[in-house]
Amino acid sequence: MRKTLIIILLLSFSATAIKSQGYDKNCYFGFSFEVSQNKNWGFGELIITDVTPNSPAEKAGVKVNDIIMEINGKATYLRDNQTIANWLFDDMYAPTAKFTIRNMNTYFKEYTLNRECIAIGSISERDLSRIFSFYSLEDTNERNFYLPLAIEPDKDVEFTDYHSFDFYLAKGEEVPPIDAKITALLEQELLAKGLVRDTTDPDMLVQVYYSYVPNPRFTALVNPSYSSSTWRYDSDKKRMVELPIFGQNEPNTETAAQFIVEYGFSIYDRKYIDTTKLTQIWDCNITDYLASRYPLDRYVEFHTPLMLKQFPYSNSKIGAEYKVEFNRYNYTGIYYDTENLTTIKDIDAGSPAFEAGLRPGYVIKKIGGKKLDYTKDQLSNGYKHFIAETMSMRDKSTQFANAEGFTECMLWNPAYYSDIAKNFQKSNYFTIFSYLYNFRNYVNINNNDKAITIEAWDGMQNRIFRVTPQIRESVIVKAL
Repeated sequence: MRKTLIIILLLSFSATAIKSQGYDKNCYFGFSFEVSQNKNWGFGELIITDVTPNSPAEKAGVKVNDIIMEINGKATYLRDNQTIANWLFDDMYAPTAKFTIRNMNTYFKEYTLNRECIAIGSISERDLSRIFSFYSLEDTNERNFYLPLAIEPDKDVEFTDYHSFDFYLAKGEEVPPIDAKITALLEQELLAKGLVRDTTDPDMLVQVYYSYVPNPRFTALVNPSYSSSTWRYDSDKKRMVELPIFGQNEPNTETAAQFIVEYGFSIYDRKYIDTTKLTQIWDCNITDYLASRYPLDRYVEFHTPLMLKQFPYSNSKIGAEYKVEFNRYNYTGIYYDTENLTTIKDIDAGSPAFEAGLRPGYVIKKIGGKKLDYTKDQLSNGYKHFIAETMSMRDKSTQFANAEGFTECMLWNPAYYSDIAKNFQKSNYFTIFSYLYNFRNYVNINNNDKAITIEAWDGMQNRIFRVTPQIRESVIVKAL
């Protein structure tokens, strides 16, 4: 709980964008990057590691693992961080910047991204929704999970040279249904990465292997007292699910498991290294111990998208960590002053709040009838008490550990929705920012009307504004 509550004191929040001297805005394009030290993918250049939802980068189609070759025509290869920062942020008044990007789809593509700027010392509703996530863990939470992967790339291969693929299939043999399913899954994921399937002259071939066998060491006498299930992300349903698989740190799994499944795929060069033979350039496989029978077709459907998140930007490794960020909240476009949350520090042009008439500098008095006149300490303490004193209204069967390590995360129990809604109205909990989840009936039991009222001082008088938020939703899966 301590970690969860410390971030409430965000209110020392600082933006990550860089500002120029004397300029009162933080500007960003909506992506993070790092300098690649990986010989397989963009060595010495900038690799995009995150793309922010609803940002200029996402809207333009920029993807994680894209390689930034140039910024405004200047090559990024082997440039230091300060030089890159200067290129990005020295001219803060320029409305756009041009990025030249390559990936598996193209050697060279230019993106002109709008530069979005917000006032220094402001915090967005997206950030607030993550800070106050215990208002609705159903919508906002972060989870970590582990896959027992073994990944082995050829350290001397540059994967940006490869743009087409096909599958290695034994001639004259009938393709089993499970093989057809796996190749369809792999094709879907590889196409999404920008590769093209070429059945006549591909750059590389993909070969699949798998086994699903009863565990010869299993004995029914073993009755493990530890967990025989683990949480993993379901890419199809876009949620975490519990599978009958032993976790990586559980003892005696080799005798307690009923089945052992192994699944993997190798990628071979057929064009650039040695045209007389196939040369393996990448391999990824997973071995799991199953507590009970689980269909192989469902297993490969579940794990193929997760395994291919490691390609092409991954080092040799045994075991892989993942993080999933779920976020769904009401967006009005308001940015609050981190030093005084009652003040609108900035506002997105064209946003619901802007269209309703709200402007930077207005002082908010009430949101949805709740007063906004709390100190940072009051807000933090009220949230802490809210979490502790409503814990009995949560569904224990949904318990999970979040990415911060707090193990008592639970969804609300539907049987208590009306009581939970009453707690959101209690003044001692200071739940002003619960409007971020106002679309939930356990936050606002009378939520047929999606609009919220905001009372604000415009410098001359108090005014009432009626704002209809937009629900913004994102799920981000990261291979760490």
